[in-house]
Amino acid sequence: MTQRAFIIGIVLSAWANLWPAYISLVVHSSRADHAHLPVAMLIPFVALIVVNGWLGSRGRGLSASELLTICCMSMVAACMQGEWLSGYLLGIITAPYYFAAPENRWDELLLQYIPNWAVIPDRELVRGFYEGLPPGEPVPWGAWLTPVIWWGFFLGALFTANLCLSVLFRKQWMEHEKLAFPIATVLLQLTGASDERGRINDLIRNHLFRIGFAVTLLIIGWNIISWFVEGWLQFPILKGPGGKHLLSLGRGFPNFVLTFSILTLTFGYFTRSEILFSIWFFHFLAIAQAGILNRFGFDMGSSDIWCSFHPAVGWQSFGGMIVLVGWGAWIARDHLRRVFKHALGKEAGEDTEEMLSYRAATFLLGISVVFAAIWLNRSGMGWAQVFAFGFGTVVLYLGLSRIIIESGLVFLRGPITAQAFTWHLFGITGMGPASAAALALSFAWSCDAKTFGMTMMAHVPRLGAAMNQISRRPLGPAVLLASLVGALTVGTYVVYQGYHATGGFNFGTVSFMGTGNLNAFGVFKFTASRIQQGTVGTDWMRIAFLGVGAGFTGLMFWLRYQFPGFPIHPIGFTISAAAPLQNTGLTIFIVWAIKTLILKIGGLEKYRETAPLFLGITAGWLTGVALGIVIDTIWFPGQGHEIHLAY
Repeated sequence: MTQRAFIIGIVLSAWANLWPAYISLVVHSSRADHAHLPVAMLIPFVALIVVNGWLGSRGRGLSASELLTICCMSMVAACMQGEWLSGYLLGIITAPYYFAAPENRWDELLLQYIPNWAVIPDRELVRGFYEGLPPGEPVPWGAWLTPVIWWGFFLGALFTANLCLSVLFRKQWMEHEKLAFPIATVLLQLTGASDERGRINDLIRNHLFRIGFAVTLLIIGWNIISWFVEGWLQFPILKGPGGKHLLSLGRGFPNFVLTFSILTLTFGYFTRSEILFSIWFFHFLAIAQAGILNRFGFDMGSSDIWCSFHPAVGWQSFGGMIVLVGWGAWIARDHLRRVFKHALGKEAGEDTEEMLSYRAATFLLGISVVFAAIWLNRSGMGWAQVFAFGFGTVVLYLGLSRIIIESGLVFLRGPITAQAFTWHLFGITGMGPASAAALALSFAWSCDAKTFGMTMMAHVPRLGAAMNQISRRPLGPAVLLASLVGALTVGTYVVYQGYHATGGFNFGTVSFMGTGNLNAFGVFKFTASRIQQGTVGTDWMRIAFLGVGAGFTGLMFWLRYQFPGFPIHPIGFTISAAAPLQNTGLTIFIVWAIKTLILKIGGLEKYRETAPLFLGITAGWLTGVALGIVIDTIWFPGQGHEIHLAY
């Protein structure tokens, strides 16, 4: 790892967290905080690649290993901003005492169970964050110090565990199972680390790349004119919320969403066809199943916060994800056995290609997991709930990482949250109010059935494998440090912006609102309501659907094992009810159809020749989004427009 690559990586990690916060909270333009591969990182990184191509032609550019170092650091660190971390963490720290009122009885139902070190336990200290401070009054930084330190220790342990898991599974996923890694494939081509054609200078000269770039940028530019000219006729796609249309399939059926996702299109092109087919096929079946259950009047209660559009479909999908993770661990048993024997010094192993030695990764993983478990217990969560919540978290983290590694879906959530799994496994009667309050606190980092950086962390060892070995070993600590810098940058900015500029209520984002459900206020309102009810136990109906989903997924794995040509992949079933698929399902079908047609007509050679077209479409889209943000910043500050839909 060179010094200049490390410095650029740190700077880009800070910038990838700072500019989206400003654009979202102040300008109110296109958001960049929802994709697993954040747009916050993609726009400046692609710009860096273009500049580097120009410098490289003069012999002064960054090498492919240096670009990959910067990429790994910034793509993981970019998950600190927005509704990955900063929005929900800062909301959880401030919401309990600020929104507590005699009417909601939070003092009685919640606050007595929340440890003071996990939040700011004084309404007056957080009032300024939501409402702004009078001129000249200082920000009470000292009040933030205690919760930030304790949350920092926990999040550091979590990120370290993510890194260790990624190292331990890299060889299994990359060499033994040969998973596709569509996201890594695109990044390797853009940086020139791939042996295939695709270095940026070659891409720019490719006519298909130019066509894709020009057409996409032209559509976005044409639609931007409507910001200035009232009544301007727009293209029906790539125009933000206006390009999203709902198709009703019948009374009781979830709507089928007609919209178009550029990132899903591009990464989907590098995904195996059977994966794409299974995803849209099972998503359509999930919509049909939910509609049929609704029409028959089957009622098992509403879905939990950030869960699937129907609880029955969501829980059976989560059962499938449990089997997916379990099956993956089973087929990796020989590899994991060798890893742990090597870590204990009982067997010589080959780990020179890894970012961490197997011994270091194993022991750091153990220490991190133990610390995180103790932290959760000290926050008020009972040990039984710690194990259940930890199990659900591991399933989501490993499951979503594997699914994204195979599918390239950058807009994706799990079917249910680890909190929902714990809630319905025990019920309030089985866990008590203290564990319920601790579960509410966990939404600070495990907010919406995604993962906290794990999916991108799983790509770091894959990208590191394309780097020289000297640069590979420092990569892990560099990624962790970059994430710390990103978190401190965006956290400091948002706190200062709340106290000394607009106030949290005026940010305009869901995270700091005092209404709705998909924010800290909604989490604590939801928790207080269940504590007040106090009679709900284990939900055996949901557990039954989980079992049905697990059995069905196990059957599909058995069929694929018995009949290698079996065309349906279980991955599609495990995420069939995930909310983002409602917005990307049509795009997945389109890219599957395009890819199938190209392979049928032109074969593998034509498929490879066509790849620059999709890379050009993405480059044009990123340029268009950046152009829209610049225009909003200059001409429409505070009243911006959204080109990039945040799913």
